[in-house]
Amino acid sequence: MKGKDNPDSLRVLIAGGGPAGCACAISLAHMGAMMGRELSIVLFEHKQYGIHYNQCMGVLSPPIETILSEHLGLRLPVELVQRTIEGYWLHSEHNSIHLTNHSGEHSEHSMATRRVLLDRYLLTQALKAGVEVYPNRVIDVEFCDGGVCVYTEGGSFEGDMLVGAFGLDRQLGDVLHRRTGYRAPDFLETVITKIHPGQHNVEAQKNNIHAFLPADPAIEFAALTPKGNHITALVAGQRVTGKTLREFLDSSLCSRVMNFPYQIDDLYKGSFPICPAKRFYGDNYITIGDSAGLLRPFKGKGINTGLLSGWYAAKSILERGVSREALSRVEIDFAEQIGDLWYGRAARAMAGVMARFSLLDPVLEAARRSPQLSQALFDSVSAQDTYRNIIHRIVGSPSTLTSLASESVKWLVNGRPQREQ
Repeated sequence: MKGKDNPDSLRVLIAGGGPAGCACAISLAHMGAMMGRELSIVLFEHKQYGIHYNQCMGVLSPPIETILSEHLGLRLPVELVQRTIEGYWLHSEHNSIHLTNHSGEHSEHSMATRRVLLDRYLLTQALKAGVEVYPNRVIDVEFCDGGVCVYTEGGSFEGDMLVGAFGLDRQLGDVLHRRTGYRAPDFLETVITKIHPGQHNVEAQKNNIHAFLPADPAIEFAALTPKGNHITALVAGQRVTGKTLREFLDSSLCSRVMNFPYQIDDLYKGSFPICPAKRFYGDNYITIGDSAGLLRPFKGKGINTGLLSGWYAAKSILERGVSREALSRVEIDFAEQIGDLWYGRAARAMAGVMARFSLLDPVLEAARRSPQLSQALFDSVSAQDTYRNIIHRIVGSPSTLTSLASESVKWLVNGRPQREQ
């Protein structure tokens, strides 16, 4: 360790080998070689992909291929794509609407992949880039003498910089909190399973993801995503359980889609952040991906954000140094995500209230007659735009507001929209 900012040599320790950690490692290796820097990169990932799984829906949103190509110099292998997503069904308690992209602004489609294979691919690319990978769990961290010491189950490692890409691992979050004041982001819990209804019923979904905003207060949202030979089901909320998922799958709301016999696989418990972490960077450390909480409030583009945050962190470390002041640039890099937080919270709160009282039903009915509102809903569900832009577009469109008002009046008079699917 030779200094705090722009040392002649640099040793970076990365805790976590998911998309964010691998992106940072690959970017450091590529940029460091281009800059002629003497660089040592060590990555710790205790999971064995294929034995351990990431509790994630595994949906890749645009512009994932552009990010991989332009920032990491990688191409997404075609064999990782299990299904190209052509549209979304959005379901409220009594109504449904099919959403597709009509804006013409995005040429890429979302893609369903098997997340464990994506993680394995990225970790393999990190190894090819010359990154040292250790299958150890990080258990503690110390900062001293302008550097960092990482303790793992396989020994200790010293370096100049710690990159935290550990997701929402509570043990590591608590360790970093004690050492730096870092505070993990608030999060929602998820329960995920695979459903095996037979290939015919999987294909019947026609490459559409089904998103649900049920009236059940235990569920903030739910989703069904067709994969290669199965459907992945997810429920998310403050305190969801396996029972919550099973009750959702047995509900009349879900049976509108899954009106066929099926078997469910094992249940997996996960979580995802809904706001940025506190003190997510400082002297000799930075957190990225889910650990930093820099993503859309409804879990949009989590993989994209992980990849980008890894790239931005690598760029900041190599170009500006490892001090808190040098790393503060990350707040500018992610100004859009941070600035969208309040709009996202407002959207989450509004959607929750409207779902509980069936007020989403007239919204979906209005979207049938309003292309602008339909596009806004598509952009929200597919994470194609920020909540700030979506809300401003709705509020700034008199025709959209008129459609919403008209359908709301019908709902007040009739009790629910006239059309129900």
